[in-house]
Amino acid sequence: MPIKIEIKDDHIKDLIDFYSSKQKNVRDQISKLERDLRDINATIAQLKQRHINRDITISSLLEDREVFSTKWPWAKKIAYAITEASKPITTKEIVDILEIYEPKTDEERKTAISSVSSTLSVKSGKYLDKKDFIKRVSDSGEFEYDIWKEEKNIQDSTQKFGSQIVIDDLPF
Repeated sequence: MPIKIEIKDDHIKDLIDFYSSKQKNVRDQISKLERDLRDINATIAQLKQRHINRDITISSLLEDREVFSTKWPWAKKIAYAITEASKPITTKEIVDILEIYEPKTDEERKTAISSVSSTLSVKSGKYLDKKDFIKRVSDSGEFEYDIWKEEKNIQDSTQKFGSQIVIDDLPF
């Protein structure tokens, strides 16, 4: 059963100020808790990843891998995600891996996808372009990206397997 209370006009502004202040405090607390939650999730993901890497091989114990940092530029984060996947991956897969280390809201995820896409469009190309990342078309028709690595023994590989032919643009 609702109760009806009359409030004098003189007190309305004070009540609005009070509830606005209370609303701001609650939002600040939520923001702080969300930041804390992201930090905790990133720490758990890093610990799980280190534990998994430790169990795979003895060489992974000797390998000095960098621990993910949220302060890295996008290019380094993308390279880290591709290295984690150990294979060429799509933009969506890159963002999925990065979310393990940096959990995101829906709005932040859209921004991350946009940032990853724009970084890859600037820093990727065909293998011969010698960009930071190599862009290929996957079997599903999506672009997938890998880290550019210089092939040191091109002469040896061409002698073993025949001539190397590179076609940049097909006529059809």
